[in-house]
Amino acid sequence: MNISIWDVNFRSNHWDVKKAIASVVHNEDEFKPSKYGARRLNFKVELNWVQEYVRNDGTGTLTLPSREVGEVFLKWIQKGTNHIQASGRRLRFGRIAGAPPRVLADILDKTPFLDPDIEEQRERQKRELDGVPPLLVDQIQIGTFYRASPSASRDFSVEWEYPKPLAMLWFELQIGNSLTDKTALNIVIKLSNIRKLGYNFNGKPFLCFDLLTPAVFEKSDFFRSGGDYKKFRQRIGSLHPGHTRISPYCHHMRIVLNGHNDLDVFLKLCAAANQPCVKALIDASARCFFSQKYMHNVSKWLVTLEKLDWRVAFQIEAILRNGFLHMADLWTHFRQPIDALCREHADDASEVLRCFSQALQLIAPADHQTALTCFRQMLSQRALVTRPSLPSRMFYCHHVCVTPTKLLLEGPFATQTNRVIRKWQGYEDNFIRVDLRDEDRLKYSWDSETDGESFLENRVGGILKNGFELVGRRFEFLAYSSSALREHAVWFLHPFWHGNEWVNADYIRASIGTFEEIIHQPSKYAARIAQAFTATDTSVRIHTEKVESIEDLGNHTDGVGTISKELGDQIWTKLCDARRDHGTDVVQPSAYQIRYLGYKGVIGVDEQLVGIKMRLRGIPRISYLNRSLIMVLEDRGVKMDSFMDLQNMAVADARTIDDSLVQFKRVLKTHGLGTGHRLGFIIEELMKLGLDLKACSPERRLDNLFLGRVRRFAMTHVLRDIKHGARIPIPQSWLLVGVADEGPAYVAAGYENVYTLPQGKIYVQRVRAIGKPPDNQLCLFRHLKNVVVLPSTGMNTCYNAPFMDIHFFAGDRSLASGLSGGDLDGDQYSIIFHPSLLPTEHVSPALYEAGGILANEDERPSTVDDICNFIVEYIHSDVLGLLSDRHLVIADQSKDGTRDKRCMKLAELCSQAVDYPKNGIPVDIRKSPHFLIPYKPDWHAAEVASPRRIDYYESQRALGYLYRAIELEDPTALPSQNAPQSSQAPLTDVISAVLKPLVRKQLENYTDPDGSFPDINRLFQLYVTELTYIRQTYTLSRTQDVLLTEEELVVGTILAKCSQRRWRKERMHAMRTHVQVLVQSTQRELVDGLENASPENIRIGLLKAWAAWDFSLRHGAEFGANSFGLIALGVVFDCLIKLGGMSA
Repeated sequence: MNISIWDVNFRSNHWDVKKAIASVVHNEDEFKPSKYGARRLNFKVELNWVQEYVRNDGTGTLTLPSREVGEVFLKWIQKGTNHIQASGRRLRFGRIAGAPPRVLADILDKTPFLDPDIEEQRERQKRELDGVPPLLVDQIQIGTFYRASPSASRDFSVEWEYPKPLAMLWFELQIGNSLTDKTALNIVIKLSNIRKLGYNFNGKPFLCFDLLTPAVFEKSDFFRSGGDYKKFRQRIGSLHPGHTRISPYCHHMRIVLNGHNDLDVFLKLCAAANQPCVKALIDASARCFFSQKYMHNVSKWLVTLEKLDWRVAFQIEAILRNGFLHMADLWTHFRQPIDALCREHADDASEVLRCFSQALQLIAPADHQTALTCFRQMLSQRALVTRPSLPSRMFYCHHVCVTPTKLLLEGPFATQTNRVIRKWQGYEDNFIRVDLRDEDRLKYSWDSETDGESFLENRVGGILKNGFELVGRRFEFLAYSSSALREHAVWFLHPFWHGNEWVNADYIRASIGTFEEIIHQPSKYAARIAQAFTATDTSVRIHTEKVESIEDLGNHTDGVGTISKELGDQIWTKLCDARRDHGTDVVQPSAYQIRYLGYKGVIGVDEQLVGIKMRLRGIPRISYLNRSLIMVLEDRGVKMDSFMDLQNMAVADARTIDDSLVQFKRVLKTHGLGTGHRLGFIIEELMKLGLDLKACSPERRLDNLFLGRVRRFAMTHVLRDIKHGARIPIPQSWLLVGVADEGPAYVAAGYENVYTLPQGKIYVQRVRAIGKPPDNQLCLFRHLKNVVVLPSTGMNTCYNAPFMDIHFFAGDRSLASGLSGGDLDGDQYSIIFHPSLLPTEHVSPALYEAGGILANEDERPSTVDDICNFIVEYIHSDVLGLLSDRHLVIADQSKDGTRDKRCMKLAELCSQAVDYPKNGIPVDIRKSPHFLIPYKPDWHAAEVASPRRIDYYESQRALGYLYRAIELEDPTALPSQNAPQSSQAPLTDVISAVLKPLVRKQLENYTDPDGSFPDINRLFQLYVTELTYIRQTYTLSRTQDVLLTEEELVVGTILAKCSQRRWRKERMHAMRTHVQVLVQSTQRELVDGLENASPENIRIGLLKAWAAWDFSLRHGAEFGANSFGLIALGVVFDCLIKLGGMSA
């Protein structure tokens, strides 16, 4: 309903009037929401301006979401004692004929009321930025920073300059003249991409941009037909052929402005955008560090090195492409020292250069004298740069990240093998992992104005179809794994001779198998090939005659099978061989996820099968809340207090980590932290010795500065996941894989007295033959809008199933398919018994029509080009995360929550996006519903340093209250482990005091270590060298001053803020893998083959480990010493346990 306003103060703006009206309608009883949790009344105010934002004419319009609310408002205002005053004047109101637009009324009805101060601040900033005319630019230069000498400040080398002079600068740079050119070139620099911004004068004012990553380059037509602003920009890789040549190596920018007035305006723009810009002394000249001459000479040199050792050439190229050295210095000052390194120390050369590259990162840009000193230091320490040994299931893999302008080289990193890599053992260097990412190494994303598809076809499609050359080797596209595709990563291969066989990508793909039934469907064909590249552990070989093919039970058993107990025992024994504990610390599972020939799925142990048998059809973790589940359950009747109570429990659990070792271990175990250094195991053994954090006796009170920081980092990791992901543990809940009830299969085979689950029930058993299985209601959850409440049963089944949930198969539709189209090939389901989370409202699962599978025209067989085209299209259309995020935001914005028709449409599109990798049918993002308002809920604020308050509103949903209830503290505020240590004699600390008698008892003629163990010192240096490499490699930022702390490496977390949680998760996983490899390699240096070692060898290992523990205490102030001590302590406990010393 529209209501007229008059007698408005001429100097008032609509925010003043809106705040005045809000003070009434949000406080008077007549307007208070009656429903628990309902939102404050939303409305809109518009004033009639005589001069925009300067003076109004005293009138305006108030729009309320409905006529009912409008009548209540008018009735209230007509009472004699009621009035509203704004800017010192009493406002008057009256009826207006006609209703507001339906769209506006709908938005006001569904969206939350926004703080007028936030809206006013946002609009004021927009006016300040939009009101500045573009600035005239004289020169655009791209180059690199360098130092002429160790004591010199940074200067700028101009490696390329745009040949045309006319350009305009705003918050992007536009090159071109609309009077003479048809096309404009645009340089877009995000403020978050600017590391430093400086200015000065050299005849004319200039700006120097020190960028974290290259700018974004686009082109657009000056004159567009129709005036459509959708997809009018086209992403490009470079501005000019000259720019193409140097762009892989240089990306910093220098811009010369036309006059002093332009600089003044630019500085005001920076102030409005909160972008620092400082006056700096930076000389600029064309030094030609990347001239064609140098490029030609270096390229020929690297080809020569490749023939000797490709790994050496790879590391040199990595130094260049990561910007740590320029070509002139490399060719002039480093060619001869590197050649000498390769001649004299060929086996160590690549590792020396790998560590040299990391050392350069800390001092770049460095002059050649400083860089040479660094190289000589690495050379002198070549004995300390041996990379850790790997178990058989892993190999060292080189990585390449293809961005729009660069090839970024990394590694080699420890990577789990797959079936193909294992087949070509000894040729691992011919396989390379390639990530297809944007300049910031995040996934490609575009705004509505940018057409990125044509760029992907040229850049990504060109790389996939034509391959690329790297230091003398030609790489061609091979395949991808399903998980790698989701990360936009693929495998490339450098063809090689294997005996008399020429092994190239076509040969390997053909050797995987024949797929005639799906060869005409590119996505399905590629997905089947991808199964061979899934990271797996080899287990056992089974002959095909031992495999029985059985029929599906309707549509309920997709991807599930069974194996005999004997075969399950063989698989488990093989898997345990690769574990250091040989499986003694874990429970043997009752189900396995497998790859076998063309099959992929879950097999459960069936004790009715005898011998080695497998029947195919085509450890339980606790379940956690997440944002999607909370939003759905709230709309299904679960109270906000239920979520808040669980979060308070989880927060209290994390914040009491300092209370005891029991609680410390509990937090680590619950959240999977500290596994690399076996921190949970060490804490458990310390507890057995009677130590605790707050023990009454000082002799049993265990704590130190390092452990305190480890606990603080672990606590922050947990609280951050709760705050930004609502990852809250659920009591009485489990995350289980699903298998089918095999009862009907036995009935069909003629067995009698077989129990089968009735429709609507599932079987869940939590522990092996202990206690009564649950017989109450449970909540079963998988994804968006898919929550089912079912009764459970405790009847026996054919499975020995302590850690599975068994699905019935009666009815027309499987239970799994009603949970986001799930199946039983490894999908995990949240099984929730917690009473307060059981929904009170039932909603039937959506039924979406199957979209089919995209096939080639004329049913022609798919080629590798078809697969490449599919990958390009997938990268462009990979919108599942975007759709899921939009679903949550709209559910928060709309009063209808997840029932809003827009959310229903988004859920359907999510279902289509999930199937896209296999059926090849992309989601048309243009059909996706738009946000209701341009503001996001506060819980959506990314983990950036200081999110802009004007972009968010205070959410009134459960997610908002949960988010605001947690305040994160900076764990780095604690003193560093490098802080001065209290003076204490070696081996007099609490841990040493309780362990020394046990060690002395096992070692004859025991004497305390004197710290003079040269082997231990060498082992420590080896460990620290690799640990330093890890702390530099796995940061989220490429800035040279950002390093992971020792505590982060021990806990297994990365606490730096990141706008994409998935990117942090990916880096954390890689970092944990690398740390675990390093720790296990260091353990083997102390004692190898512990399981089968003789008592004498175990005692030798105990002696070395005890000396290493003593060494860590003596050098506690050095980086890496504390975590090295944890490794030593773990081995001490291992040896004592094997010798029976802990039982004493």
